[in-house]
Amino acid sequence: MRGTDAEGQLLDGKHAYTMTFAKNALPPVDRSKGGFWSLTMYDKDYFMLADAPDGRTNVGTVNLDANQLVFAQDGSLTLTLSHDEPSGDAARANWLPAPDGQFALIIRAYVPGKAIQDGSYKFPDVVRE
Repeated sequence: MRGTDAEGQLLDGKHAYTMTFAKNALPPVDRSKGGFWSLTMYDKDYFMLADAPDGRTNVGTVNLDANQLVFAQDGSLTLTLSHDEPSGDAARANWLPAPDGQFALIIRAYVPGKAIQDGSYKFPDVVRE
């Protein structure tokens, strides 16, 4: 669970944030056994957003499988976390809408790979823009 950014400040929808997964560094899950990962947006009381634009309250393997996310030319994946819709096609495609106030992110990994299990995999920082 993440309730703070890379600087230790509470996450708040008045700011825009990014999370960038390096090339080939998405959360390691065993897809052959039905494994998947998701990053879910919650308000400060840990409720999912009832009025999220397009109904998107999380992003993860399901979006990858549906080709809904846009990778950069270097193979990285940058997610945009903000209340306001970002500009640019890639940022909009990779947007996880945030509430107007404080929020929290919960990352889930189902059938996690060894790197998640032993703690050697590090999820990317949430960086305030």
